[in-house]
Amino acid sequence: MRKLLLNAVFASLAAVSALTHAGLKITPIQLYIGDKSNQRSATVTLDYTEVSAAKIFEATAVRWTQNEKGEDVYTPDPDVLINPKNFVLQPDSRQLVRVGFQQPVGEMNLKEEGAWRVLFNEIPPVEQENSVSFLFTISLPLFIGAQNQADLRPSVKYRANSLILTLANNANSHIQIKEISLVDSRGNAVASFPEMKYLLANQRGEFDLGQVKLASAEAYKVIIKTDKGEAPLEIAL
Repeated sequence: MRKLLLNAVFASLAAVSALTHAGLKITPIQLYIGDKSNQRSATVTLDYTEVSAAKIFEATAVRWTQNEKGEDVYTPDPDVLINPKNFVLQPDSRQLVRVGFQQPVGEMNLKEEGAWRVLFNEIPPVEQENSVSFLFTISLPLFIGAQNQADLRPSVKYRANSLILTLANNANSHIQIKEISLVDSRGNAVASFPEMKYLLANQRGEFDLGQVKLASAEAYKVIIKTDKGEAPLEIAL
């Protein structure tokens, strides 16, 4: 018996409103539960079309934090309510999944935004002779609490000849870094970091800008595209 299990994790991108893969469309790709009402849950919609075989999913949640290096840390959290937790997606069908908490977010007295990841894990079907199965996991961010304006503080240092940009998120809510450019006084880009990264509330992250020599840090500024508005942030070093 031959069986190949391919596990792909899809992180959400704020630039799009839905995630589509292999006939499966998920909306939204970021979940928010605010603190201004009695809201205690959010809903995920899964549409399954243009396929002929059913898929089985199990939904779980993990608490999402970051350590002092800005690395993601995930901890299982059974207190997050998911309904249904297990379901079968038939071809040309739709499944609604509610994710939430026992009490409204407004009654939690949060000092800063809380973050989780909601995972939809595909379960392998009954094994068949000479079968090949491609399984994937969908990972959606869940944020609860107030959303603050962007408040980033940059600093730079060298490590092994590479210029390291550190961004400190001083806001009480997350910010999604989409793209970073380092420009000189004439507006010429001298370095960039095109990869997406989240900075959770009051956390910091490091970005390797490569082997770039700066004459004087004060003569440069960073231009940062984020999920906090269409206009990028421009911050002097």
